[in-house]
Amino acid sequence: MMRKKGKMPNSISSDDYKCEYGNRQGLTVQRNSVKKGDRVLIIDDLVATGGTLSSAISLVRMLGGAVVECACVVELKLFIDPSEESKLPNRTKMLQDLGHGEVPIWGLISEDILTEEATLPEGYVDDGEEH
Repeated sequence: MMRKKGKMPNSISSDDYKCEYGNRQGLTVQRNSVKKGDRVLIIDDLVATGGTLSSAISLVRMLGGAVVECACVVELKLFIDPSEESKLPNRTKMLQDLGHGEVPIWGLISEDILTEEATLPEGYVDDGEEH
C-alpha cells in the first residue's frame, strides 16, 4: 500500500510529483514491502494525467521492483493524447518522458461510460418504487 508522505511509519518516500491539480508530496511505501525482483501491479482509484501513477512506478523501481501493469477504477481518457489546442496535460508524453511509457494502464470505467445518456425502454412507466 502506498500513501502520501507523513501518513505511514517506517516508510520510504518517492520524490514530489505534479498532477492535474498542482504539485503533490511524494508517495511512501512501508520498508521491505517491495523487494528486488518483485513484480508489482499498481491499483489506483482514478487516473487523469498520470502523475500519481508515475510517482508510484518510480518508487517501485527505486526499490528494485518491476511494475507489470497499472489498473485504475476510473480512467479519464481525455488526457491520453489531447490536441495541442486543448492545452490539457498529455499523459502519454509525460509517462514516456519519465521512462514509464511501456507500463500498460487500463481502466475499468472511462468517462465515455460516465457521460453516456441513458435511455429507458419503450413503454416504461415510473411507478415511484425503488427497484
